[in-house]
Amino acid sequence: MEKATININAKQLIKYCSNGTIPSEDILYKLRMINRRAESNIHSVFGYRKFNDDFVDKVTVYSDDNGISTIKFSYDDFLLKLFRYLNINDKPNNMTDEEIEKVLNERLVVLNSSNIKDNLRTEFPLIYSDYHSGLSYLKEVQRMRVNTIEDKRRKEMQEKHYYRCALHPTYYKFVDRQKDLYGRFVNRREDYKEAVKKSSLNNFFKKYFDMDKVAMYITNSYLNICEYLEDEDQIRYYMSLVEKYLKSDYDKSIEIEVENNRVINLDVIQERLSAIRKQYAPVIGLVNWELIPAGKDTTINRGASKYRSRVDLTEEELINLRNKGQKKEDFYNNSNPCAKAYGALKYGCYIAYIYKNGEVLLDTVYDENNPRTAVGNATYNIKARDFQLISGLDKSELKNNPKVVKLNHSKFWEDRVSEIVKRDNGEKSKEEAIQLVKKIKRVDI
Repeated sequence: MEKATININAKQLIKYCSNGTIPSEDILYKLRMINRRAESNIHSVFGYRKFNDDFVDKVTVYSDDNGISTIKFSYDDFLLKLFRYLNINDKPNNMTDEEIEKVLNERLVVLNSSNIKDNLRTEFPLIYSDYHSGLSYLKEVQRMRVNTIEDKRRKEMQEKHYYRCALHPTYYKFVDRQKDLYGRFVNRREDYKEAVKKSSLNNFFKKYFDMDKVAMYITNSYLNICEYLEDEDQIRYYMSLVEKYLKSDYDKSIEIEVENNRVINLDVIQERLSAIRKQYAPVIGLVNWELIPAGKDTTINRGASKYRSRVDLTEEELINLRNKGQKKEDFYNNSNPCAKAYGALKYGCYIAYIYKNGEVLLDTVYDENNPRTAVGNATYNIKARDFQLISGLDKSELKNNPKVVKLNHSKFWEDRVSEIVKRDNGEKSKEEAIQLVKKIKRVDI
């Protein structure tokens, strides 16, 4: 079963992946015409074309068990543009279907009451811009010389490319047509979604694009997605799509030159995938961490011989360090962590404080037999959802990981920690904290 995987900017695909049979601007024109002609998506569902063409900025790539399967027009992009033209600041991908329905209908009510130009210009600036763009277009058509052929052509242009796009030179008739147009866009958008699902641009792409470049460009875009996703399962899914590409029959000896003098090729894709694999390698349990039973003192000696300082300290220095160590322990204990865990092996000198809001703080263990442990250089902040994977890295890799926030022990570090543990990160983060605690093995100390 195929699944929508990514929305790709059509102009970018044309720029970097066309096969050169016709100029790039002609490809974009032909792509837009596919969606505007009478038997196609926009016109067949809504009964109108769209005067401007920015409802066709992106295409959606679908994949199945064998990799990239179908390229179609993007319904997500259509819905986003609908929000933009109705002057809705929220993004539909952050909303439920019920919320989308509500906000669209609210804006239709406002549009239906916007008969005055000033109201339309203020509430719906893009629709108002369409009116003036349409007037300019109509004037150009009227400038055509009046003869039999030109007159016939002019009437055809007026009919097909103006009036059928819900435009009209008379302002009040224009507004009425726009009300009808956007009412249809809102009320029949699910029909358009189904029409898009049934369509395919595969033949169009095979005719005007280098499909080996298209596949490589899309694969590199999958890797881009992995860099900002937080859901581990989604990241693994996109990694699997990249792996399918690497096993496919596409020509991978090619290179694509993109913006800022960057190059996409097989080596780049393999290197990026390798880095992501390393970060998200499967981890079975948190074997490097031991949960501390509630009420146990975290300052007890766990391997004093390993961490004992070999440098003698004066009595005053010892007292000062021990006071700092105790103060640090008291601070963390009073910050109300829901659980604490000792590090083992390479993290043997660290303790993890886990909080109900899904935040984890990593700091050095205070060892009374080694007072110097009272003054670590920094605390490291990690999300509970990332802790299992990141704490499996080497310490140098952990400290340089973009998902790890370093809090230097400067004058106000305790204030920064307090701010982190008091954040309201939502119910999902609470559940992630609970799951992390369950994964850490419990030991008696």
